[in-house]
Amino acid sequence: MDETKIELKSINELLECSFLIPSYQRGYRWDKRQIVELLNDIFEFIPQKAEGKEFYCLQPIIVKVKDGLFKLIDGQQRLTTIYIILSYLKKKKFSIEFETRERSKDFLQNISEEMNEDNIDFYHISNAYTFIQEWFEVKEQEEATIVDEFYICLGKYTKVIWYEIGPDEVEIDVFTRINSGKIPLTEAELIKALFLNSDNFEEEEKNLKQIEIAKEWDEMEFELQNDEFWYFLAKDKDCPTRINLLFEIFANTDSSDAITAYNFFTNIEDIVSVWSEEDENIKKIFLSLKHWFADRELYHLIGYLIATDKMNIKEIYQLFQEQRKSDFRNELYSRIKGDLDLEKIGELDYNYNYTQVFRVLLLFNIATILNNSNSYVRFAYDKFNAESWSLEHIHAQQDKGLRSDDIIRKWLKEVKHQIRKIRIENKRGEKHKAKSELTNEINELLSFEKIDSDDELFLDVQNKVFDFFGEPDVNTIDNLALLSTDVNSSLSNNIFPLKREILIAKDKMGEFIPICTKNVFLKYYSKDIDDLHFWNSNDREDYLEEIKRVLNKF
Repeated sequence: MDETKIELKSINELLECSFLIPSYQRGYRWDKRQIVELLNDIFEFIPQKAEGKEFYCLQPIIVKVKDGLFKLIDGQQRLTTIYIILSYLKKKKFSIEFETRERSKDFLQNISEEMNEDNIDFYHISNAYTFIQEWFEVKEQEEATIVDEFYICLGKYTKVIWYEIGPDEVEIDVFTRINSGKIPLTEAELIKALFLNSDNFEEEEKNLKQIEIAKEWDEMEFELQNDEFWYFLAKDKDCPTRINLLFEIFANTDSSDAITAYNFFTNIEDIVSVWSEEDENIKKIFLSLKHWFADRELYHLIGYLIATDKMNIKEIYQLFQEQRKSDFRNELYSRIKGDLDLEKIGELDYNYNYTQVFRVLLLFNIATILNNSNSYVRFAYDKFNAESWSLEHIHAQQDKGLRSDDIIRKWLKEVKHQIRKIRIENKRGEKHKAKSELTNEINELLSFEKIDSDDELFLDVQNKVFDFFGEPDVNTIDNLALLSTDVNSSLSNNIFPLKREILIAKDKMGEFIPICTKNVFLKYYSKDIDDLHFWNSNDREDYLEEIKRVLNKF
C-alpha cells in the first residue's frame, strides 16, 4: 500500500511541527545571495496577492515521520532559513534540531545578531541572521509596515509542497535519488550521506560513531578552508566543499566528472571502515597532507611541483604510498631537478623558453628560502597560486606603451626626476655629459605644445633614455624576474629606477613580491652598488651567477 502523501501546506501549518535534520544531511550553508533572493521573492508577492494571486509556492519539503518527528530528507536549507526569518521577526516557530549537533535546538531557539563560531553550522546560521536583519532594516526605511505585511505573506500565503514518504521507504535511498542529479548538493555531501547512513552502525554505537565522524568531517573541512593550506595542495582548483579533495585522492578519480568519487564509494561495502580503520583511510590522507604542510622542506618541494603543474596532489600521494619517507623526499628533489641544466640557464630566453624561465625563477625563489635553514620564512603559495603570474624585464624593452601626449609628458617628467637624483663624480666624464644632454633634450620636448609618439625627436630621446639606464631589449633570464600580472602591468615598460620605486611602494602596501624579485630590484646580488639607478651587463652577470649558485646548492 502506497502511503506517500503529497499536499500543499502553508508556513502557518508547519508551526506545530518538530523537524529533525538527519546526520547524513549537509549542514546549513546558504549564503547572502540565496537568503536575499528568498526574502525578495516573498516580498515581491505581497502586491501580487492584492491582485488576486492565491499563494507563493516554495520547492518541495520531503519528510519521513518517525517517533513523532519529521525527519527532513530534502529542503532543510529553505526551511532553516524560514526558521531564522521567524526568529528575527520574533514570531512563533516550528522546531528544528540537527541530529549530530549537540545544543543545536537551544542555539536555534536563541539566535541573535552576535556571531557564534562554535561550529560551522552555527557560524552560517549567525551570518544568515545578520543578512536578514540588514535586509529588513533597509526595507523599513522605505516602508514602516513591512514587518507586519511580510509576516502575513510568509505565514498565510507562502506554501510548500509537502512530500511525506511512506514508513517502509528507505530515507537514505530517497535522499540520494533526489540529490544525485541536482546542483545544490556537492559530491562531497553525497559521500557524507553514505558515511553517516544509520544503517552503517550497530544500534549501541550508532549515535556516538555518527557524531564522531560528523565532528571530524567538520574539523577537516574547517582546516581546508585555510587558504594557506588549500592553495599549497590545489593551485587554482577551488570548490565549496574542499574536503572532496580527500575523496578524490583516496579513489584516485578525476574531478572532471561531478560524481565519479561518489560512485566509487557507493561500491564499498563497509564504508565506515575506510574513514579511519583501514590501512589506507580518509583520516590518514588528511593527516599526511597536514604533515606535509607543517614540514618546511616538504611544504616547499610539494608546493613547487603543484604550482608548476609538474605533478598534482593525487600523483604526489601515490608516490608517497610507494616510497619510504627518506626516499620520498629524495624522489621529490629528483622530480624537481630532472630537467634543470645549470650550464644552459644563461641561454634561456623570454621568447623561446618562457615556461622554463618561469620555472627556474620560481625555483630560485624557493631554493633561496630553503637553503637558509635558520629562516622561518615560507613561500606564500596561497598568494602565488591564487593570482596569475608573468615574467617582467628588469630593465625594460623599448617602450611601446607611450601613446598620448599626457602619458608621454608624465613619463618624461618621471625620467627627468630620476636623472636629477643621479650623482656622477667625474664632471668631465661621458656619463655626466650624457646626463646633461639628456636633461636638455627632455626639457626641449616638454616645451612643445604637443608631443607625438611618432615624432622623430621623441623617439630619439626615448632610445637615449633606455640606453642611459641600461641595455634595452635583453630577453635572457639575467634580465627577468617573477611578478604577479597585476603588479607587472603597473610597471609598464619603465626604466629600472622607476620600476624599483614602484615595487618598493607595492611591497610597503602589502603586495606579495617574491623575495628574489625584491632582491634583484634592490641590487642585492650586484657586486657594484655605487648607483641604484642603473641595470647593466655587470648586474646581469652577478644576478645569473647567484641563480646558478643557489640552484647548485639546492
